[in-house]
Amino acid sequence: MLKEKRRIEDFKNDVLFKFTLRDDQDPDCLYLLKLIIENIAGIECCSLKVQNPELNPQHVEDKDMILDVRVTNEKDEICDVEMQNSSLDQEQYQRFQIYGARLLVEQQKRGQDYVSNIHHVFQLIFIDDLDKDNLVLIDRYVSKNEEGHIEKYHLITRIYIYLPYINLLKKEKGLDKFNELEIAIYIFKNGIDDDIMKTKKKVVEIMEKKVEKFNEDIILQDMAFNRDLNRRARKAKEKREHEEGLRIGKEEGRKETLKYNVVKLFMKMNPNHETDFLDHLSLEQYEKIFDLLLEEASLEDIYKIAQKKLD
Repeated sequence: MLKEKRRIEDFKNDVLFKFTLRDDQDPDCLYLLKLIIENIAGIECCSLKVQNPELNPQHVEDKDMILDVRVTNEKDEICDVEMQNSSLDQEQYQRFQIYGARLLVEQQKRGQDYVSNIHHVFQLIFIDDLDKDNLVLIDRYVSKNEEGHIEKYHLITRIYIYLPYINLLKKEKGLDKFNELEIAIYIFKNGIDDDIMKTKKKVVEIMEKKVEKFNEDIILQDMAFNRDLNRRARKAKEKREHEEGLRIGKEEGRKETLKYNVVKLFMKMNPNHETDFLDHLSLEQYEKIFDLLLEEASLEDIYKIAQKKLD
């Protein structure tokens, strides 16, 4: 029996996302890139060149691989477009900043001057999460002073596109009022559903074609499937490690509380004896010693329980 063909239709999968935008010789790719860059970064693009169009299946196991689309315009400004199917946390925020700095530093060659050879970096980060302190669709960051004045000749602009917010906009104004960029963002979040098909927008037609073409390539399909599988496995592992950390932390807290009560009760019942032997015991030992103290057991019995950890 033939194995059913797996279809990849979720643009939050960064393999499909990159495939959709990577070919600067394809008019449809250029249309999407121009739509995204001009309307989000706010810069004009008469011409665009993708600097890293390759999709290498051999690197799919690399969890640190960034499947970004790095684009330059006629002014050599860099626009780095990235999809992140993850939540925002401290690690992510710092990674974005480090990667932006790297894109800047990589431009400088020894002996060259800064003014003519260093070009502005725009980071366009599509992410499947919200900043709960700042509910917007598109959030733009540049360096400023304490009075809010933008630094002169600043070189990095970082822009977050919070995908879940597009569904709030849908409820607020309806899909029929969406412009082409909002339609594209909606598809990045939700895929090509029946509601979006009714809008008859050009961007819908282009992205539908991209999905069909992508799913004709078995190698890219497998790459996207494995990429998603690896991401799910990492999230499951992180969840297990987090839960284990909470369990251990809870157990440690309980042990410290019990130790405090054991020492306090021991000192009350045996005021002339040292308590050093009660340090660094296990939770089980503290529980047994606590019960022995309540039963007014002999010091010999208590010392035996404490001594077991040294055997």
